[in-house]
Parts: sequence; structure tokens; C-alpha cells
Amino acid sequence: MGHPLQTRLRQLRQDPQRLMRKLVLVADHGRQDLGRWLGQRQQWARIVNQREIRLVGMRRTGNHALSQWLQAQMEGTVLYCNNLEVLESPYRHKYEVLRDHFSQHRQVMERFHQESLGHFSPKDWLLYSYEDHDLGRVVHPYFEVKHDLYLGRSQTRHDVLVLRDPFNLFASRLKSQMQPVRNPRRTMVDLWLAYAREFVGETRYLRHNPRCISYNQWVQDRDYRQGIAQGLGLVFSDRGLQQVSGCGNGSSFDGQGFQGNAQAMAVFDRWHHCAEDPRFRACFQDPAVWAYSDRIFGEMPGTEVLRPTTWI
Repeated sequence: MGHPLQTRLRQLRQDPQRLMRKLVLVADHGRQDLGRWLGQRQQWARIVNQREIRLVGMRRTGNHALSQWLQAQMEGTVLYCNNLEVLESPYRHKYEVLRDHFSQHRQVMERFHQESLGHFSPKDWLLYSYEDHDLGRVVHPYFEVKHDLYLGRSQTRHDVLVLRDPFNLFASRLKSQMQPVRNPRRTMVDLWLAYAREFVGETRYLRHNPRCISYNQWVQDRDYRQGIAQGLGLVFSDRGLQQVSGCGNGSSFDGQGFQGNAQAMAVFDRWHHCAEDPRFRACFQDPAVWAYSDRIFGEMPGTEVLRPTTWI
């Protein structure tokens, strides 16, 4: 099975009409942006979003659980956009996805359409997320230049990276058949290592009040969650913690079977299900995976059986 992006490109080459529609769409986006850039710049001084959180993580990290929890701590007007494409207008992307695939949600679709046109509604909180993207692409200068054009001006911006231990993350991705990431030149191990380097401060892509969250500690430690809430300006209540998000079909292993009791899921034992899978064991051939995992999450009991025998 090829990489999703490679499959998409192959489909476009094989379908000239689809390719033409894509090119027309890109050109149309460019015209929209230029028209708004020339006609609406005087409006950009107005604060639209009191607080903005840009969330970045790999699929199966717990992004949806964390997003749901964050929204439950937010007071006032909240708008959430999940699973966005980089270098694009988030509102326009959401509008076009709804228009093309979920047109029955007319009210939500129309709201995103109006926002995409620059008719921004005042918001206390704007939360939007990216999954499986290179950090350099998420924070690319092209997007930063167009940030206020796409989303409106924000009083305070936060960049949040969430990271899960590699053992249970890779097991969940294998179970869900989500091995590929967005960049066809990277593996999920490559991307996890890149995120881990950002987590420990070896790289500094995230610049707007950056915060790195350990999914493992977030699940286990109430004081840790309270510290996250305070750091982001949220009023801590811990609501939403027990809910299983419907996005991504819920848990890779349990679906939504633990709805209302999410913390009962054995999220730290997923790796046991894949321990004998050669694809899974291959993920732990790189000593860097072990080094960063131990540094960020500590030694995880039992995982030593996954260490290559040549190291013993």
C-alpha cells in the first residue's frame, strides 16, 4: 500500500479532470486571498480572538481527547477546527470539506464559510489542530504572514505540542493502519523523533507561548492537568476528561466502548498487543527512540523485551 499523498498524486495524474479542478481551486484560493488582502487590511487592527491555541500532534496521540478536555475548560464563545491542512486557510478548508462531504451540516458549513470570507465573529477562544505534519510546515512563514487574513487577529496565541510514548503510539497506529504520515519522505518514527526533539528544546519551531504536553502525564496526573489549564489561561474544572471523542472513530482498540469512563481504558498497555509484530519491533531499532522515550516518559516497565538482541 502506497503513501496516501503518493496515492492522491497518482489519482490526480490518472484523472485529468480532477487535476484540472484542483488547479482551478488553487487559483481560486489565490484570487480570494489577494482580493481580501487588498480590501480588508484596514480591519486587521481589530482583535477577533481573545485567546488562540494551535495544537500539534501525531494521529493516535490523544489529540481529540485533549482537544475535548480543553474545550470543556473554556468559558465564553469557542470555535474549534480539527485536522487541518498546512499552508491553507483553516476556515476555508473546513468549509470546503463540509461542502463536499457533509453538506447536511448546513449551519456549521455556513459559519465556516462566513469566517473564511473574513466576516469574523468575536471569539473568546479559537482552538485548531494539525495532525502528522512536519513542524516546519505548520509554522511556515507563508502561514504566519497570512495568519490575520485567515483567522483574524488574536490577543494571545499559544502553540501546544502533545506527545505520547512511542510504544503505545506506534501500537495504536498499527492497529488503525495509520503508519504513514503526511510527508512521504518521513516515517512515523522519524516524525515522532522530530516532535521529541521539539519537546526537549533541541529545536524551537513553536514560538507563540510554546507548551509541550506529555499525553501520558496528562492522563495520569490531575495536578499536571491543572498546571496546563493555568498556563493557557483556562479556568480548571477537569470536565471532559472521561469523554471519548467520536473523531477518528474513538480509541484504536476500544472504539467508544468506554464513553463516560475514558480513564478506565488501558492506554499504557496497547504495546502488548503488537509485541510480536515485526513491523512494530522494527520501530525500536533506532537507539534515539529509546533515548528520547526514557528522557521524556521515563523507563516503561516491560518494554525492555523490545530492545534489539544485538544491544544485549
